[in-house]
Amino acid sequence: MKKRINFSFLGLILISVLLLSVSISMVTHNISKSQEKAAIKDRAVLVADLLNYAVKDADFYFNYNNFDPDAARITIIAPDGTVLLDNKIVNVETLENHRGREEFIEAITTGEGEITRYSRTLRADTYYYALCLKDGNVLRISKTMSSINSIFAAVLPVIAIIIIVIILIANWATRRLTGAILKPLEAIDFDSDNIAVYDELVPYIKKINQQKDEINKQISALKDRTYTIEIITDNMNEGLILIDSMGMVLIANKSAQELYNEEDMVRKNILHICRNTEFQQGVRECLMGGKAEILYEQNQKTYNVYFSPANSKGGINGGVILFVDTTERQKAEKQRREFSANVSHELKTPLTSISALSEMIENGIAESKDIKDFAAKITEHVKRLIDIINDIIKLSEFDEGKALNETETFELYALTETVANSLKENGRDVEIKIIGKRFNISANRRMIDELLYNLIDNGIKYNKEGGVVTVTLACEPEWCRITVSDTGIGITEEHQSRIFERFYRVEKSRSKKTGGTGLGLSIVKHIAEHHGGGVSVESKAGDGTTVTCRLRNKEI
Repeated sequence: MKKRINFSFLGLILISVLLLSVSISMVTHNISKSQEKAAIKDRAVLVADLLNYAVKDADFYFNYNNFDPDAARITIIAPDGTVLLDNKIVNVETLENHRGREEFIEAITTGEGEITRYSRTLRADTYYYALCLKDGNVLRISKTMSSINSIFAAVLPVIAIIIIVIILIANWATRRLTGAILKPLEAIDFDSDNIAVYDELVPYIKKINQQKDEINKQISALKDRTYTIEIITDNMNEGLILIDSMGMVLIANKSAQELYNEEDMVRKNILHICRNTEFQQGVRECLMGGKAEILYEQNQKTYNVYFSPANSKGGINGGVILFVDTTERQKAEKQRREFSANVSHELKTPLTSISALSEMIENGIAESKDIKDFAAKITEHVKRLIDIINDIIKLSEFDEGKALNETETFELYALTETVANSLKENGRDVEIKIIGKRFNISANRRMIDELLYNLIDNGIKYNKEGGVVTVTLACEPEWCRITVSDTGIGITEEHQSRIFERFYRVEKSRSKKTGGTGLGLSIVKHIAEHHGGGVSVESKAGDGTTVTCRLRNKEI
């Protein structure tokens, strides 16, 4: 703006100076021409007077040939147009007849005449002034305009120098003037209430301040909205990616970045980040205006990926990709299917036996002596069915969050002794040892009883004859630890990560012989987690197994 104003001022001054110079030059030139013509006329009158009152013989004419030779050209023309004398021409006989010249005709007619035309003799624009003498001859005095032009040409350099000086001064002045004009504008502080500015600009400044306040409010609102969106998206467990119509990533939240281990996904093509064929097909369908959904595995997790196009009046602007972690749901679904299959299998075996034995008794196939044994077997299978159903009910309570939350304070050592004594009568030669101090815990007594029963019972079932089951009780700050170790067959490493799954058995044939349901350790795990703790196992094939449960306890 400063340069524009400066150039505007400077251009205006330059144009003004040029117009003034041209005008003055033209006026000066015209005045000079008028003055020169007036001088020629005065000289013509003077010469005419001399000729009218002086001796008019040939000698006079001859002597007058040298009259004022540098000032003007003097010509005397006879009434018939013959040139009698010319102070610039020695041999006047060579000159053509002048009876057709305008100034000559006008002088003969009116007494005087004048004209400016090009002279072929002098080869220049020439001013002619003619007077009729008393003797009938015509006196003509002429002078070329080149003299006037030469005077004007001599003045032009001076005018040019003056113009240059004026331009330099004007440039300096315009810079100062521009700076002075713009200084209040440059010094405007829109954050201050007292703005020193031109009165004419006050309404605009107020309008600008209003717009600035409005813009600041909008920016603040946008920042708050952006911050809110960032907080929401960054704390989403779901991965969220926004892409443009070319597949370039515009926004990627923290979950999406962690999913692909990319710290900065923005401005990268999503097709280059993920090479999965189904995923890329979903992106293409999305950018073509369609919706897509795929089941996608990444980093040992399963995701439902949803592709949605971002539509506008002009077409597809991009798309939204949402990753929903369904790993646990998929696992739960898998466990549900396995659980249903296992339940069906576990219930089918005793029911089949019961049905077969009952049918044999009903049809009289069984002999009288075998009926008692069949009834005992039916009772055994019924008990197994009841155990399975009870365990399933317990697990269902945990799954549905209906497990009892009642707690009471009791001595853990005494409860362990009660459970151990009840299991000593199972007929196996296995010693049960209890190690630890007596202390109280606050927990669900029935659940802890179930936990101890399952752990000690497993230690007995999978032990060797003459083996030992050792129960170690320990208290820690806010925790209690129950450790059950046996000297039994142990568990290979490949099975250790799965022994807490429902109906999972390391050796199915041995489990069936011992009468286990395959749900005991799963129940133990749920009870430990219900009390804010967990369970772990350490074992080696042929070298026994150690199961450790940690329970949170506020009473310790």
